[in-house]
Amino acid sequence: MKLAPSFLNRRTRVMTVTIEEDAVRCVELRAASPLQLDFADEIMLPLGTIENGKVIDPEALASVLDEAVVQWKLSKKFVRFLAPDEFVVIRKVPYPHDVQTDELKGYFFIEIGSTLHLPFDDPAFDVVPYKTDGESPEAIIIASKESVLKQYEDSLSKSKMKPLVADISPLALYRLAYMQHDFSADEHVMLLDVYKDSVTVSIFNGHYPLFMRHVDFSKEMVTGEQEKVALINTEAEKIANFYRYNMQNGEMGVSKIVTNGEFEDWQAFQQLMEQRFSVPVMPIVLKPIPSDTEQAVPARFNRAIGLALKEV
Repeated sequence: MKLAPSFLNRRTRVMTVTIEEDAVRCVELRAASPLQLDFADEIMLPLGTIENGKVIDPEALASVLDEAVVQWKLSKKFVRFLAPDEFVVIRKVPYPHDVQTDELKGYFFIEIGSTLHLPFDDPAFDVVPYKTDGESPEAIIIASKESVLKQYEDSLSKSKMKPLVADISPLALYRLAYMQHDFSADEHVMLLDVYKDSVTVSIFNGHYPLFMRHVDFSKEMVTGEQEKVALINTEAEKIANFYRYNMQNGEMGVSKIVTNGEFEDWQAFQQLMEQRFSVPVMPIVLKPIPSDTEQAVPARFNRAIGLALKEV
């Protein structure tokens, strides 16, 4: 993961471009409060261009990105983008009390691969101090696979954009959710980001991301919306139980569920989830987000909108 270089100031214009499995999307904010966009646009990707987070057909992606640069005037512009969920991990980890917060990145650089194991050999990571008081301080590590990030960076660079900073979808969506819901710090918020054949489940407490898991059910022979909803419910329940009993020692559990995605029958999904979890279940966007051309931007732009809110 990369932070913005120090030579940039708050007036530097950074564009928001997301490379997702179905499309390349771009949004630009007009105002954050109330939230309004200048524009939201997308160019569909040929099927198979990106699979399981990896760029499979670089030429097809390059063709779409070249078109995007012309259409959205992105040449030589700084851009922020999202790391694919399939290659992101969030870990809450302890560290020695004598390690200072400004030393955490160096400390975990040494520990990764020896005492701290991540699911990929070439991690790019950020460290966020979490609980710094007491004898057992904790930090949150957010990591992605560097070679996969480089695929995205190289693709953007070859199309004359300047990739600047990578973010992750759960953080982007939580920013948007927080603006819409104004969560209190003591809430335990489960965020469900539903795709066509997968769901990314993350949990936040105190506005910190404490857990994330991407679940792919493309091989589950799902034949309809009901089966998909049942799978999402089952996975969400497993993760909620793990969070309560393994991460919170049975003392606290998920207190609210927020969902992102496009549903055939949202009310039926909401009712089923509320019956199963006995907590409020709400869409991530409560108030329609307008742009210059639409009264309500479709939900498939929510990740990009949350990413655009990064520096607001």
